[in-house]
Amino acid sequence: MTISRETIIKAIVSGHGIEDYILAIWLEGSDGTKSLDEYSDVDLVCYTKEGFIDDAFTRLDDCLLQLGDVDVAYEQPGRPANNRYKVYHLQKTPDSLLVDVTIQSESFPVSFINEDESVVPVILVDKAGIVKYQNVDLASHRSQLHTQLIQAQGIYSQRSRAVKYTKRGLFLESLIYYQKYVLNPLVDVLRLIHTPFQADCFLVHASRDFPIEVVLTLEKLYGVKTVQDIIEGINLADELFCNAVAEADFMLSQTYVSKSRTDSNT
Repeated sequence: MTISRETIIKAIVSGHGIEDYILAIWLEGSDGTKSLDEYSDVDLVCYTKEGFIDDAFTRLDDCLLQLGDVDVAYEQPGRPANNRYKVYHLQKTPDSLLVDVTIQSESFPVSFINEDESVVPVILVDKAGIVKYQNVDLASHRSQLHTQLIQAQGIYSQRSRAVKYTKRGLFLESLIYYQKYVLNPLVDVLRLIHTPFQADCFLVHASRDFPIEVVLTLEKLYGVKTVQDIIEGINLADELFCNAVAEADFMLSQTYVSKSRTDSNT
């Protein structure tokens, strides 16, 4: 039997959906954003009654084992007990066909933001009207963006940590601090400008979310191979960061208007 995405999703839904303690099941990721392709994994969320997360994982393990041998079953440590995340892979399926499952309970509320196009649930089961939407609180959101901008400026102000290693001629040390104190805060400010409702996504889907000229510039900045490349990258980033901060400051100083990913790229 060929095990496809559809086979896996159907097996999980049919196996979980019959359980009384499962209140809702939905897909996120590429299914929700309509960007599905042959390399897409499965991003699935199960919502349970309080106290039934262990039961849900046991049932999930059984569902997958009925399909085939599981060669990856990794649970991310450090998560809260009411919001656990585990990654599975079935043998004889494409390497990219990972099954990312989040199981959360009633004590972990669910609320989706209308303006956030990066997380769009595709409801498979919803017995109690669990999946709900709300509009973003614009004042609160602007405050969060302002905090992100201040933090980015604070990190970028330490760019000298990268510069000193370029002067020492040490590539690896220059590289790590170049990424941490130059590129990371630059991306954070660019996110704030171009995708304010996905401001914490960093480089995830950057090629889709940013204008092409921004994508090409970031590819150049990240594509360093020598200390001299890093020196040139810092010089270019200095100008870009200054301009981006000015644009973000102006944007946040104006009467705040909802700006989605789609209309930011038109």
